[in-house]
Amino acid sequence: MPAKKLLRCELSQAHRDGRDRDWSHFPVWKKKEVCVKVKFRGLFRACFVIFIVCVSAFVVNDQRGMAQQRERIPECEVGVTAPPYGSWTWPANTQVKVFIVTSGFKAEEIPYLLRPLETWNGIASVSTSGVNFVYAGTATEMQTCDSCLTIMRGKVVEKRHAAEFQAASKHANQLINYAKIILDPRISDLTALTNAVAHEIGHTFNLLDCYSCHKRSTIMGLIRKSNSLEGPSPCDVAQIKTAYGELKRRVLPAPAVARIPIVDEGEEPVEDDTPIVIPPL
Repeated sequence: MPAKKLLRCELSQAHRDGRDRDWSHFPVWKKKEVCVKVKFRGLFRACFVIFIVCVSAFVVNDQRGMAQQRERIPECEVGVTAPPYGSWTWPANTQVKVFIVTSGFKAEEIPYLLRPLETWNGIASVSTSGVNFVYAGTATEMQTCDSCLTIMRGKVVEKRHAAEFQAASKHANQLINYAKIILDPRISDLTALTNAVAHEIGHTFNLLDCYSCHKRSTIMGLIRKSNSLEGPSPCDVAQIKTAYGELKRRVLPAPAVARIPIVDEGEEPVEDDTPIVIPPL
């Protein structure tokens, strides 16, 4: 081994020992042995550092991949996995006050009626709607205050429908001032009540029914008894985001269906008899 390399090994070993060492009396084979040990330690440390760097990079990339997977919205096709839009909608950033006419409901049914509010509130930001629902309490009749939604029991006009949604606009456009959800007394299953309310709230976000959509791909799909959905799917959120983007550019006239006529003070309100449908349970 060249003298210079032996000297470097000797000095390195002396530095690790923390004291000066006289290497002159060491035989050459001993110096070589020491030098091999020093090199082995250096190689081990280098390999360990490389291992730590590789593991760290793998963990970071894996976390990034998981984050991207969570944020990725599946491909949405209208009529297949996503509902069409183009109906009633709350103005952006509305705080909707929700009332329940309790005369038609049992006490144990109330929490199931309110459950969808939380799931819809959860997409207020990502959908860009900014719409949030707040339970305002019980009522004895439909509330006509601005940004009010009333959930109540009642007979729907068409027997094959189990629920319907009606809205009112003071400016004769698609922006809702107040609305109501009517649930037929035939809906007694607690889960079905949640599904029906979640579906009807979807109509207040510009979404239309999509009975041709794949099962569980949208809250606006076909409901026979229960679809186990308590809120919007990723494709629903994508459609709502698009709809509110268009709403910034133009506001459509009030839809011809599911309208609650705005009447002059002193007149008796007349309910519209055109329901937004849910298939029979």
